[in-house]
Amino acid sequence: MTQFDFRALDASGKTQSGMLEAAAQAQVVEALQAKGWVPMDIAPVGSGLVRNGTWNWRRGRTRVRLAELVAATDQLSTLLSAGQPLDRALGILNEVGGNPALMAAIADVRDQVRGGAALSDALARHAQIFSSMYCAMVRAGEAGGVLPQVLARLAEHLARASEFRRNVTNALVYPVILLVTVLLSMGFLLAYVVPQFADMYANLHAELPWFSRIVLGIGMAVRRWWMLLAGAVFVALLVINLWLKRPESKRWLEQRMLSVRGLGPLLAKMEAERYLRTLATLLVSGVHLVQGLRISRAVFSNGMFVDAAARAEDRVRGGTRFSDAWADAAHFPRLPLQMARIGEEAGELDAMLLKASDTLAADIRTRLDRVLAALVPAVTVLMFLLIGAVVMSILVPLYDLTSVIG
Repeated sequence: MTQFDFRALDASGKTQSGMLEAAAQAQVVEALQAKGWVPMDIAPVGSGLVRNGTWNWRRGRTRVRLAELVAATDQLSTLLSAGQPLDRALGILNEVGGNPALMAAIADVRDQVRGGAALSDALARHAQIFSSMYCAMVRAGEAGGVLPQVLARLAEHLARASEFRRNVTNALVYPVILLVTVLLSMGFLLAYVVPQFADMYANLHAELPWFSRIVLGIGMAVRRWWMLLAGAVFVALLVINLWLKRPESKRWLEQRMLSVRGLGPLLAKMEAERYLRTLATLLVSGVHLVQGLRISRAVFSNGMFVDAAARAEDRVRGGTRFSDAWADAAHFPRLPLQMARIGEEAGELDAMLLKASDTLAADIRTRLDRVLAALVPAVTVLMFLLIGAVVMSILVPLYDLTSVIG
């Protein structure tokens, strides 16, 4: 028997973690699912794959990037569509090579399949790589005899998620570089340049303007007490990190962020887009609505939406329509629910949810473009204002001194 660390979402949408003893990872998955929980991460104790809900980077490259999973899924779909037996297709994937963690998982899945296990059950043994959504779609494809098509649809879904994440990251690179440049420039001026002029003005007994005294005082404080200031910043960050680990603190911050004008609706649409696209992909693949709701709930990062998704799942299980089950959820976008209602009346909920997620994705891209279009000039202006203020605080007294001497 082996001990496994796990993280899972319980029936109320809260993250649960702990340790279970089982002969295989698949038994841990079954035990968690029997409780009505959705497995998120499972790994042997000491492997470093599950550690307080995060990945342990000290163990080497154990994480599988989304782009690598997309490529492997698409290749497997292509091989199966070409008529290759499943075990042979998995063997070819393993021979191609790639991420060591992914290749090890594929090799184990191939061995399990050769031993008579279903592909979905073999994948479930590696929950840290293949999510519950991934396994559920594969299971639906096996049941319907359309595994290659389902894998192709799954690869497309993962590719869209990867592209969206990459676009957001790329869009933020330049503003972040500008901001870091501002901070480094200000640090250099305050720590090295300003104190030199402060000493010079002190030796000359020069009378300084009030804003020059403030800037020069800050520069002297940075030079004299930089270790104390660095320690204070470190302690402040540590306190904030510990505060955010408290569930009530995290929930308070999530509520405040959703209430911020401009930012809140954007965050809500990003959460809704992931959720609706995941649910639609599951439904198209043949997964039952209630099961799809339970699996899709895991994509939410905001606890308020996790709770709302759990309530919606209970209502749908009781016979309520999907659109009505979400009707009273605070901050959840209204347009997708109206589109879902139309899809329910037409008997095409899955197709309408896909359209709703596409609509949200387009709106998110537009909003992000607008925000970034305004952010870059704003950061640039801030950089010039801050650096200009420091330079002027140095040059104005110097100009006055040269005028007096002249």
